[in-house]
This record gives sequence, structure tokens and C-alpha cells, in this order.
Amino acid sequence: MYRTIIKLFFLFLIGTNMLHASQEDPLKLEIERAEDAKVKDRIVVHGMVLYGKVIDIGQEKLSFRLLYSTGVSRFSYKDIDAISTQYSYHISFKRMDIVGRIEGIEDNKEYLKVREGNDLRTIKISDIDNLVISVNDDPSLENIIRNKLPHISGDINFGLERESGSNQKNTTNVLFNLNYKKAEHEVKLYVDYEFETTETATTPKVENKDELVGIVTYRNYFKNNLYWFGSLAADYDRPRQIQNRTIPAAGFGYRYRFKKERWIEPSLGLAYARTRYVDEMLYPEKKYAAAAIGLSGKFQADDFMYLNSIIFDGFLMYYPSLKAPDEDWIFRANAGITIPLFEFFSVKLIYTMTNDSNPDPAVGNNKTTTKLLFGFDF
Repeated sequence: MYRTIIKLFFLFLIGTNMLHASQEDPLKLEIERAEDAKVKDRIVVHGMVLYGKVIDIGQEKLSFRLLYSTGVSRFSYKDIDAISTQYSYHISFKRMDIVGRIEGIEDNKEYLKVREGNDLRTIKISDIDNLVISVNDDPSLENIIRNKLPHISGDINFGLERESGSNQKNTTNVLFNLNYKKAEHEVKLYVDYEFETTETATTPKVENKDELVGIVTYRNYFKNNLYWFGSLAADYDRPRQIQNRTIPAAGFGYRYRFKKERWIEPSLGLAYARTRYVDEMLYPEKKYAAAAIGLSGKFQADDFMYLNSIIFDGFLMYYPSLKAPDEDWIFRANAGITIPLFEFFSVKLIYTMTNDSNPDPAVGNNKTTTKLLFGFDF
């Protein structure tokens, strides 16, 4: 089954890219060419002058849309000899937000020179949290929202399955991520919902899945990559007898940063787990103090094989009871592969695992899920 999912996953990627390449509107291209001819940015790569528009400041590469092209090219900073923009950009870094034009790259290609009015600023590329074209150059509603909320990013992803015939099955998956990052403050919201029913001509409708997981986390990087955190995890899983569960936690962690979008974060703290079960008469409420052991990471690679970019990310949370870790524990892990297809559209392959001390022997302690989702990034 997993091999089939993975094959379909890659076939979809190839087909989508071919479809996108074959559906370029000539009239739209001419309009874009006329607009781009009015205002354009300029970069010099290995002595070659290129015109277009800066799209993003990435971990290792500058994303640049060439004039008369709909695609986005990525250039390593070490290959860029010069850069200047006629567009103004809203740049967020550390505790500041400025609007200005980029006038150069310097100091071993690690800093950008940005003209804000009469002031010339030098900004470290790795400190840039967000870059978006200014409202003066793009007054569209979408761009106004991106300028008003420069420190917020996220994605929403959907997966649907409908099966009809002798066996009727309906499956819905929704995954939502929201991230706020400004200077040393970071807030993350993770919501994952799964629902599935099956029905046959001889059996009534059965709920195989009805699960909701929500995690909100605040991190404060008070000393470089060292941070303290506070989090609240809540979930329910009715088919597994879990009516509701809450786990507040707090502790410390450290981000081992290899590059801007390549890092790993171990954390350690204390938590308090409270679980109520569907059948309260058979399974009484469970409460206990626990250790909070966490690990999260992200690895983004550009120009990976035939892909412009690919992102590997994931997290795990382990809450063993301080008093009886062999009897009471909660473990959750999530690993995913994200492939951006277009500027705001991506596809995800996600594997999740839940393991806890479930008192119902018919349910068991372990549960795994593999799913393919399509998402919109913002």
C-alpha cells in the first residue's frame, strides 16, 4: 500500500509540472512582459547581466523571476557579483521592518545593502525573516495582507477520498500550520484532523477515524540558539477511546543550526498529562506528571534532482510518567516530505505515529498513518 502511495505521489508531480508548462497563456505573458519592461531588478551572475524581479531571499539562494519568463530561477549568493532593484521591498529582520531598494551584496556575499530613503543599511542575509514587494509597487489585496502581516506564515493542506460501490468509504484529512516569528519570539500552531467512515449494504455506517490534534508552542530564543518554551497539546481520538487529552509543558531547548533552513532542536522539560476516556465507567480519568522530551528538525534542499526545492521536516514528543514510565506514557511522531510545485501550492507526504498507554486491549498502544495532502502556502 505504501509503495502505491509513493508511486502515485511522484506520478502526480511529473504530470503537474508538464501540465503547468503546457498551459501558459500567451496574452498573459505579453501583459506581464509589458509590465516588467517598466520596472525591473538587475543581478549580475558570473559577469552575465539578468533582468527581472526578486521573489525571495532563501537560505542559500536568491529566487529571481527573469524578464519574459514565468518560472523562478535560484542563484547561489556566492555566484552573484552585483544586485540592484528598482522595486521597493518590505524586509523584516530581527526587530525591524523597513521598506527600501536593494543596492548591493558584500562581505563574502553574506550581507545586502538596502537603501531606505536617504539611509543605506547593511543587513545580514541570515537575519532576514521575510521579504515581500512593497504595497507601492504591488497594491493587490494579497500583497497588502502580506505586508500587513510580514511575520506570519503557514499552510493549509487537504486530503479527500471517496469510495462507492459495495463498500462506501469517506475520508477527510486537514492539516494546518501557522507560524509567527519576530526576533527572539516564535509562536507555532499545529492542527491535524482526520475523519473516516465506512458502510456496506449489510452493515451500518462505522466511524473508523475521528481524531483531532492541536499543539500551540511559544519559544523565546533568549540567548542565540538557546530557548525556553511553553506549550499546550490537546487531542481526542474517539475510536481509540480517548474522549479528550491535554498536556501543558514547559522547558528549555537548543537549536543546532547548520544553515538557515537546516536545523535540529532537542528540548527537555516537565509536563502534566490528563486523559479522559469515552467509557468513564470502565476506564477512569488518568492524571500524572511527566517529563517532556522533544525533538524537531527541518532540512530544505534546493535544486534537488529534478525539483526546485524539497523540504524534509518532522517532530516527536514523548511524555513518560515521572512516577511509573513503564505504565503511563504518551508518544507522538510526525515526519513529512513537502515539495513546492508553484509559488503558493505544494504537495506533502506525511507519516504519523501515536503510541500511548491505552487501557483498552482491543485498541492497543500503537497507531500509524500515511497520507498524501495538497496544500496552499501563505
